[in-house]
Amino acid sequence: MSTTSSQARATTPYGQVNNPPIFFKKQNWVLDPFQDTLLIIAAPLLAAGLALLIMQHYGAAQGAVLIITTHIILTVAHHLPTFIRIYGDVELFRRFKWHFVLGPVVPLVFAAGVLTYINVHQYPVEYFLYLWIFLSLWDPWHFLRQHFGFMRIYDRHNAAPRLLASRMDWAISGFWFLHIMVASADWLPGLLADLYRSANIPLLLALPTGLIPVLHSLTWWLAVSATLVYGGYVLWCFARGYFVSPAKIALLVCTFGVMYFTYTPNEWILQLVPAWSFKVGFATLGIVHMTQYLAIVWRYDRRIVEQGRARNGWFAWLHGRRSRWGIGAAALVYVGLCIGYGDLLSTRFDNRWVMSCLLAVGFTSTLLHYYFDGFIWRIRHSQNREALGLRANANAAAGSSWWDSTRSATAGGVLLRQLLYFGVPMGLLTWGAIELWQRDSRSYVQQMYHAQELSQQGEAEAATEMARRAYASMQEELPFAEKMVELRPNTANEAQLAFLLFNHSLYQNRIMPALEGKPPSPTQHLNHAEQTRLAADLLINALYRGGSPAHPGREQLTPEQALQVAQSWERQLAL
Repeated sequence: MSTTSSQARATTPYGQVNNPPIFFKKQNWVLDPFQDTLLIIAAPLLAAGLALLIMQHYGAAQGAVLIITTHIILTVAHHLPTFIRIYGDVELFRRFKWHFVLGPVVPLVFAAGVLTYINVHQYPVEYFLYLWIFLSLWDPWHFLRQHFGFMRIYDRHNAAPRLLASRMDWAISGFWFLHIMVASADWLPGLLADLYRSANIPLLLALPTGLIPVLHSLTWWLAVSATLVYGGYVLWCFARGYFVSPAKIALLVCTFGVMYFTYTPNEWILQLVPAWSFKVGFATLGIVHMTQYLAIVWRYDRRIVEQGRARNGWFAWLHGRRSRWGIGAAALVYVGLCIGYGDLLSTRFDNRWVMSCLLAVGFTSTLLHYYFDGFIWRIRHSQNREALGLRANANAAAGSSWWDSTRSATAGGVLLRQLLYFGVPMGLLTWGAIELWQRDSRSYVQQMYHAQELSQQGEAEAATEMARRAYASMQEELPFAEKMVELRPNTANEAQLAFLLFNHSLYQNRIMPALEGKPPSPTQHLNHAEQTRLAADLLINALYRGGSPAHPGREQLTPEQALQVAQSWERQLAL
């Protein structure tokens, strides 16, 4: 066999010479096989197992609080490595100086202004949490991009065309992520409900009837199709002797397998923990996100110290240890600092001004973490590839440099872009939130009870006015409650709608006519009987689901109390 013919057979259709084959190349790791398995690849499985044990040992309520609290602390904790990296990488800071220096200005000043307004008007400090809707919109994208980044790191030795390999990894990750978020049944309805309740943005009411099932089916088939195409791509790589990363495949399966298991209402998770919820599943995967992030930033920072690119002083000392004991001690200090940062910003204080400061800093920290990560981790930049040990192989194009691909920005230009990037969404949310704050903040339940108290005290005029407010609140709340039952028919939502239907009918057909000095008509008696029957059936159906009927306005409602109410409505129908 001639050399020429051998070389021709080793050449791919893309002109890349695959000789010798790299199928058996050693797997690339972020840290090492053991630490990567523990902190990155199998971390979703370990976190889900631990969360199940906690829920079973401590009970649903206490277990959920423990998991969600841990998630909150660790989520804030993993912001600190971003800022440590930015400070410690001299070249990175010099290249994006104005982005980093001015980044905190808009969110911190905006948050401080909103919190000052809240405190001056003596509103509850928790009103500020409406701005977290902005962050909750950004968070899923941030999670997906990090997962995709790890897949590309583990795919280092794959000699397939880089654009094709990247698009394949992005498609399989993106379509499964989209389907699971839609199938979770809580994420989209919860987000739209928060927009309505906290920022007066009625997108929930504009959602077409039956859209969620259509999206569920559509995203399912897109995910299945992407899986089949990806399977063909993997076989194609095998056929050409291209390296197929077992770590990448394992990460893909573990992440989306656990995500589906913990995010969506399925029989497997509910058999193990009947009270499992999307919030607990989201918190569980959020803890994994933190361990993965700390691992990769630790690797990056140690590499730039080795390369002489790091800032001198405490940063170089912390990340420059060489002995096993020194590295271990430095890693403990690193993790301890991060957890301390998260604990500080997550702690609740009675003093509203202290809480305001922590909320402003916490909001700014989260927003900047998402914002900075959007451009400092792009693997195509040669500086990132070098620091993560991703030197281009013979068949891969070299990555671009920050200096070549990004023009230097002026302070004014950066600040203007950040004003638009941050200010527009925060401004829209704030406009709606302030409009809500200026209304009567009491629920229709509270207004209804207050009207009864005023009537018992002989204040007829005030009682009438409060009753009218309660009725107006019911009319405004009814479309929202009906839409929530359509999108998420769980015990709490159905119980909330049942009580609202009964009380709205009671006011519409009896109390409001009485306030006008008119006796209820036969038609109104019939309408009230029909609505009472509907409310009783809905409440009993909700209780059959087995969850808690507690809902806003009736946070302490137990199943026993709800059953007594449903039976009392049925007795009224028998009269």
